Amino acid sequence: MVQITCIQPEVFQENNKCYTEIEEILKNFFSKYNSCDIICLPERWIPLTNEKKINVQEERGKNYQFIKKLAKEYSVGIISGAIWEKREASIKPRITSYFFDDTGEEIGRQDKIHLYSYERKNFQPGEDLIMFSFKNICFVILICFDMAFFETPRLAAENGADILFSPTQIRAEGIENWESYLKARALENRIPVVACNTYGQILKSKFPGNSKIISFIKDFISPSKLRIIEGPINSSGYAFDEFDLLFPKKLRKLRFKEIIEKSEINVKKAGF
Repeated sequence: MVQITCIQPEVFQENNKCYTEIEEILKNFFSKYNSCDIICLPERWIPLTNEKKINVQEERGKNYQFIKKLAKEYSVGIISGAIWEKREASIKPRITSYFFDDTGEEIGRQDKIHLYSYERKNFQPGEDLIMFSFKNICFVILICFDMAFFETPRLAAENGADILFSPTQIRAEGIENWESYLKARALENRIPVVACNTYGQILKSKFPGNSKIISFIKDFISPSKLRIIEGPINSSGYAFDEFDLLFPKKLRKLRFKEIIEKSEINVKKAGF
């Protein structure tokens, strides 16, 4: 069994207030639950301004250090959400998500591969899909728009991932599409999906939260049935669930036996 939590803090106009908000939610969570394996933060949990330079931090800067400290303090694995940072080796800044183990050690980082809209002009995309391992759990981090394309989730599942984590920043008007993507990725790969969404107002956009932890109801093989635990809507808080990884692994094995490679399917035209 694996225990997973999405922490959904409100985004305030001051960084320190955002830090305090996360700490309060963590205290509240651990007052009710004794343990957790991995906590995921949303893509954005700090304020955004119109001044681009202010929004981008130095590599492994203040936000990085804050999450690293929390992982050590609470003895829990934490996915940092997405941090905008500049690196000496990169032409443009990166949007990246770090994973810290339960001692606060950095295990690795995943750069956002599919950049969305304005991000393509301002950031450098990731080239690698990182497979993380922690407590015998193999997982990947797909930052928001990375979930909108089937290739990256499928590649993760084919290479042994047990869970797809997705720190997201979905506006209210995009929630319906987002939910469809998450369910589709879970079903087409028979893999649990954990998507932690931003809550609050950033510039002129509203983000409703409503994070999702999607797993599978045991013993339903055909058709498979999803179990969906949701975070609060239009409120800060968290979503927590505990589920078995062995059953979806069984489902995944069966599903991948049914795949027909594209190269084996002939495309023909009629009526042209």
